[in-house]
Formats: sequence, C-alpha cells, structure tokens
Amino acid sequence: MEACERVCGNGRFSNVYVADLILPEQRKIAIKNSWEPKNIAIAKDQVYPEVEVLSKIPPHRNIVTLLYYFTRKIDNETIHCLVLDYLPDDVQRLREKGIKFDTLDAQLYSYQLFSAVAFLSVCKVIHLDIKPSNLVVNHEDGILKLADFGNAVLFGSTTANSYQVCEEDDIRNVWSAACVTYDFICTRTLFKGKDSENQMRIIVDVLGYPTSEDIKAMSCRRPRVHRSTARGLEKYIGLGFSKKALSLLQAVLVYDPKKRKPAAELLQHDYFEELRKVVLLCCDDR
Repeated sequence: MEACERVCGNGRFSNVYVADLILPEQRKIAIKNSWEPKNIAIAKDQVYPEVEVLSKIPPHRNIVTLLYYFTRKIDNETIHCLVLDYLPDDVQRLREKGIKFDTLDAQLYSYQLFSAVAFLSVCKVIHLDIKPSNLVVNHEDGILKLADFGNAVLFGSTTANSYQVCEEDDIRNVWSAACVTYDFICTRTLFKGKDSENQMRIIVDVLGYPTSEDIKAMSCRRPRVHRSTARGLEKYIGLGFSKKALSLLQAVLVYDPKKRKPAAELLQHDYFEELRKVVLLCCDDR
C-alpha cells in the first residue's frame, strides 16, 4: 500500500483517507482511521464494533466492503484502521458542488439505497445513520454504496438522528431511506428542524399526533408538542411532486413500524417503473 493521498472525509471520532493498494491488486482504497471515545473502553478480547458489524455483512454491491483491518498506537491511543473500497464522492459533497439529480438519477440511487437496506434486514443490522454524507457514489457510473457503520448495531440495540424516529428494529432503516429519497428528488431535507424538538413538531404537523397504538408500537414516549390535525405529506411537499414518489413516501412515513412497507417490497414499487424500463432496454440492446 502506498502513502495516503488526502483526507476525503472526517467525523467526530474518525478521518477517512484515500490511498493506493498495490497488492494483491492495484486499486484505490479508503482508509478509515477511528479512535475510541474517552468514555468508551474496548476490552483487548473485544472486536471493534464497526468491524464486528461489517464482518457480519456478506459482500453486496450497494454496501461498502471491509477489505482489511488493523490497529496502531499513537501516543498510547489505539487507532482502528479499516481498509474499505473507495468511491470518489458522497451525496452531500455532490450537493455542495451544486449537482442536482434528474428523475432517473433519483430513481437509480433510491433503488440502490433500498436494495442495501433490504440486505441489511436479512443480515439483522440496523445502520442508525443513513444520511447523504454516508452514501458514497461514483456519479459518472451511477453507483451508490451505503457507508459508515460506526453507529450501526445488530438487532436488539438502540439511538437516533435527523432522518429517524424512535422504534427499535430494522424498519427504522426504511424511514431514513425514504427521507433521503426525498432529498434525492428535491435537493433538500424532508423534515428539517432547528433541533430534534423542532423537528418532531414538524413531523407531528405533517403526520398528525401519534395515537396510543402508535406510541406503543414505537416503544417511545408521547411527544410533548401541540396536538393538531395532520396536514398530510401531499400538502406539505406541495404541487408538482411525482405522484408515484409521493406514494412511495406515504408507504413508509407512518408512525407504526409494522405498517411501513419493508425495503424488499419497495423495490417493486411503481416509482421505479421507469428505471426498470431503462434496464430492460439496455439488456435488449446487448
């Protein structure tokens, strides 16, 4: 492996570098250097959490692959080094460059995201941080992969961010993916709040106040916000939004996790009809 070229991403407890792998094959790779938070100690015989999760996910075309893993010491601090396959951009970076997706791009990337989410469900993995900056892409080739499993857990564990609601199983991945699909289409966040409390107000304004059954199904406390009649997604999103895309969002963005369509079913949704036609046309041309 040759020297790292540059930092291509960073987070609170990690930096990601681009490097060249020489053997067993020449290729670009990403090296994620992660350090342990001061308040979390990892036992010597314990596997680093992100490595444990990634090692349980078989290779999938829309999920980053862990190629190698090693550790090194710097000033008595353990650095966990994950060698991953490399894609040159992420969706957030494309946004910052002013790149917008056309209808087919949005469908293509959404399909790949739901494909990754469907596979994670089979692998019993909850990602917990699906958002534009964690979706690496090769925009020229139209390839998307779900990355950054630093917050991911196996079924039975917990937490939440801007693209999430508070239930405890893999269907939360689907909620996040639906919100990101809206971002693909409109180049903006669906439920954008100043903070988590303000965001919850927006969600309740759109979907209505959750019923007692919803609260029980989500295993969370009642939101301390004003009870109001639901505006509905259609009014909130506005005119001109694709009916098929709206239908897909409505199939997912409901409080009760059991009433949300799973990712595997969403791959058959009418929203992807045009994409399927293009794929068939390309196959016929061959």
